[in-house]
Amino acid sequence: MIDALQDENKAINIPGFYDDVEVLSKKERAEMAKAPFSHEAYCKALDIKNTMGEEGYSTPERGSIRPSLDVNGIWGGYTGEGAKTVIASKAYAKISMRLVPNQDPHKITTLFTKHFNSLAPKGTTVKVTPHHGGEPAVTPVDSIGYLAASDAYEKSFGVKPIPVRSGGSIPIVAMFEKELGLKTVLMGFGLDSDAIHSPDEHYGLFNYYKGIETIPYFFEAFAKRMK
Repeated sequence: MIDALQDENKAINIPGFYDDVEVLSKKERAEMAKAPFSHEAYCKALDIKNTMGEEGYSTPERGSIRPSLDVNGIWGGYTGEGAKTVIASKAYAKISMRLVPNQDPHKITTLFTKHFNSLAPKGTTVKVTPHHGGEPAVTPVDSIGYLAASDAYEKSFGVKPIPVRSGGSIPIVAMFEKELGLKTVLMGFGLDSDAIHSPDEHYGLFNYYKGIETIPYFFEAFAKRMK
């Protein structure tokens, strides 16, 4: 059942899943592609031999402009020490989906539930328990906030930033936009190698001090662009 959630091209095989997905222009994808990326270094950092994903998109694009469906955990039957000749009566899986702009988490939950139930063999009972969802959001690269942030990074690091999208779970960003009518600028200074959320998560002092240096530049640039 889980395997059937993707087709042979690694696209998500849920009817209606892609209906509202924002499709980026070739120009914006080309701008994103200017960001340095080494497939070999990426695989080495993750200790994997290769990558896979939706056909027609690069590895960075699959993690940013395209939605995903992931199995975060799966278990069932006897899992203790030694052997036990029992036939499992229940199986469980944790599944998450990263959404992109225009997708609605409630709609996606409904589509998933309906489709997953349709995949169940006769005599099987399926129970889908939604946990939580967050509205997707993106900050336009022509907004004052983004341009001010770009100015600040360029002044601090000496290099003009390349606009790329990045997946993450910060639902309050969409809430700010909905309730206040404001776009949020998220200014990060960490590295992929910082092992975020892991037991050995760390943060280099160089980037820490660069953050202290860059934020005032942002306020300065924002004030100038607001005039």
